[in-house]
Amino acid sequence: MKIYKGLFKRYKDQPNNEVFASFLFNSKNGENWETPFEAIANGTICKKEDWNFATEKFKKEYSNQKYPILTNFLNYTFLRAQELNLISYSFDGDKSCFNTGLQTYEEKDIFATFYKNKKSNEYDSPDWTFYTFAESYSGKLKPFEPCPDIATYIDDPSDLVFDFNLGDIDVNYKHIIEQNKERLPEALKSNDRLALVALKGSIESLKDRIRRNYKIAIPHWYEGKIQLLLPLNLLSDNNADLALVVDKDKERKKYFARTVLTMDMAYIDARLITRPDRDWLNP
Repeated sequence: MKIYKGLFKRYKDQPNNEVFASFLFNSKNGENWETPFEAIANGTICKKEDWNFATEKFKKEYSNQKYPILTNFLNYTFLRAQELNLISYSFDGDKSCFNTGLQTYEEKDIFATFYKNKKSNEYDSPDWTFYTFAESYSGKLKPFEPCPDIATYIDDPSDLVFDFNLGDIDVNYKHIIEQNKERLPEALKSNDRLALVALKGSIESLKDRIRRNYKIAIPHWYEGKIQLLLPLNLLSDNNADLALVVDKDKERKKYFARTVLTMDMAYIDARLITRPDRDWLNP
């Protein structure tokens, strides 16, 4: 079975045969490539959610997109569904669908449905074309009964919470400061010593913060495994500047931290598993 590199084209020059589907729109009517996603983004059929960033800094970085969190979510949900063989096809092979993992206001699953491009090779287009988002009770899903399940990421539920029985967090400060310098706040980029002091101070207080509120450890999915995101308050006590990525090593019985993520990167990754609490992860 063909393995696709994405649900849709992620960049202009990406070959059409690498992606699963075309998402058509009518530019003459003022539509653009994000128009097919509006039924989800605007809450027409889906529970309302913020699919763009809250702060102007990250909005500017994604200024060419209205729904960057949503399109990333759908793309990687598709890739996970493909990995788990959770894409369903009609008996005649002309239709396909997968479970988006999103729900209607009545908590019914929402599926993305497609029809086959029978002349895809002739016209150099993807193998499939997006048809519509359909609720679980829609007749459009009849060809796929039973409908595919949601893509899951969790094998061991204990990975979703911080384990205090493990040792201290082993941090690769050198890698974070040297290799992730561009992610640090401006005030710390030019002073490695100051950056080290700020990182150590914030990380030393993390365990106590998690004991008081376990929800600040947010799970995310990376390279086939669950990791945890922890808030790093480097410049003030009120707002996190970065997310520390900690990786549980069960054999060595400790957490390792080798990198940090900007808030937009962290939120996009975390949204694959669940809608994060924006108490601190609020890009």
